[in-house]
Amino acid sequence: MKAKATSFIVGLCASVTLALLGCGAQVPSTAYGTTPQGSNVATYARSSPELYVSNWGANTITVYPLLGKAPRRTISQGLDVAVVSDLAFDPSGNVYSANYQASTVTVYERDKKRLIRTITDGLVSPRALAFDGNGNLYVANENGNTVTVYGAGGSSPIRTIYEGVATPTCLAFDGQGNLYVGNASYPHSTVTVYAPGGGAVLRTLSSGLDGPNTLAFDYKGDLFVLNWQGQDVRVFTAGTSHLKQVISRGIDDGTRMAFDREGNLYVVNDGPSSDVTEYGGPRMALKHTISDGVDAPYWLAFDPLGNLYIGNQGNNTITVYGPGKSKVLKTITKGVDLPITVAFGP
Repeated sequence: MKAKATSFIVGLCASVTLALLGCGAQVPSTAYGTTPQGSNVATYARSSPELYVSNWGANTITVYPLLGKAPRRTISQGLDVAVVSDLAFDPSGNVYSANYQASTVTVYERDKKRLIRTITDGLVSPRALAFDGNGNLYVANENGNTVTVYGAGGSSPIRTIYEGVATPTCLAFDGQGNLYVGNASYPHSTVTVYAPGGGAVLRTLSSGLDGPNTLAFDYKGDLFVLNWQGQDVRVFTAGTSHLKQVISRGIDDGTRMAFDREGNLYVVNDGPSSDVTEYGGPRMALKHTISDGVDAPYWLAFDPLGNLYIGNQGNNTITVYGPGKSKVLKTITKGVDLPITVAFGP
């Protein structure tokens, strides 16, 4: 078994946070239903989406056909010292890689592995990526204490958000286009909210937050915040700073969370439990624990068919589970080397 990358990446989370691999940003979502409301990725259509896996051990991104077990192509250009902390896709389907250690965002042509642009201006330890409804790219710079905004196809910021930003680790947009920024600064973690196109804080959420590393919205628009250091998920009523619920049962060093298409919440636990917990029902009670095939999990994603994919750093695999199932349906090993980000794109 190789040493997992979590000690390095989550060490960043502890010092100031990561997840990546989400840690930062939310997994590309709306296009394939992993987040009921809000998105970090522009909506796109494709009859056969592909699975993207960033590999910390090999400094690569391997791309697989839907339900495939062997890579269709491998992206490596521009990733030699990258530590990919997030992946996102623009409206044209081009792939954006946030490279934490290199302080770059590299852009690759859709369906190819060709590097078409490298963004460096304004970047300091980019942790999370998100696109708004106009195709503008937002980048959370964890050690720069900024969110930089780039116009479609651009390489220089058109706007930089400073107000309220402190160790930003995750980004998300709600259904109205408001931007939410998770700030993991110690000892006062927050989520700050901004109007579309704005840079002034509309609202600050802080109740019980401690090291937020993933943001997600349910079908009602309630905001779910995964706290890596706080060992819980905090739920805030839609459009307010009111703390509605705290979910803590089964959460153990949570690094990533996402909703399935039925509205159930899944949390990746990278602590001693080394599992994925599922929550559902009116009170988001613990429903199931997935441990079969799971070994030092770090990221998760859902495909268009509702299958769950878990990236395991302990055994260098991507394990796949049918909708609502807890037994391994398929295991992907080819091209997988300390997987961090797992995402579906065009």
